[in-house]
Amino acid sequence: MSLPDNWVMFKNALIPTKSRNLTEIDLLIIGNAGAFLVEVKTGKGSFSANQDKWKRREGAKWFPLENSPTSQSIYHKKMFENSIMPQVSGFPENFIFAPVVFPVEKWIGTTNSSVPVLQGFQELTQMLQQYPKCLTNEQVLIISKLVENCDILDIPKPSAKPKPILLKPSDQ
Repeated sequence: MSLPDNWVMFKNALIPTKSRNLTEIDLLIIGNAGAFLVEVKTGKGSFSANQDKWKRREGAKWFPLENSPTSQSIYHKKMFENSIMPQVSGFPENFIFAPVVFPVEKWIGTTNSSVPVLQGFQELTQMLQQYPKCLTNEQVLIISKLVENCDILDIPKPSAKPKPILLKPSDQ
């Protein structure tokens, strides 16, 4: 995927959540057209969605998906807004977008999706080119620096596994 020189792309960007954990955004693309939090799904086959209820076809049968790609994308957008927006001012209101991309699926059918659902990176590239400019080069740089310097030091480290207590035969 080719982007203009003043655009920035992060792979597997980590963003803090309200519960002081981290959430991972597959591709985070920041440019003059906005910030794009791209959820990439690579399950093979066919997928169908009505609103945020997803199904996957296996053979002739359809099975519901437990984790909705669009719901995950909406969650990432919310966490990104909570993390970045308090640190910036003077930015436009709607510059954060959260599309879902299926790069290898045979068929995708969606109805009333809450976020853009795209089949392949070519559709994503077209979308990035078609969105109107809403951020200045300076704003792109500010957001990318905030993501790059994301303060994850406050996130609690996993606690050590408890060590077994060894009993001597005489203690039993």
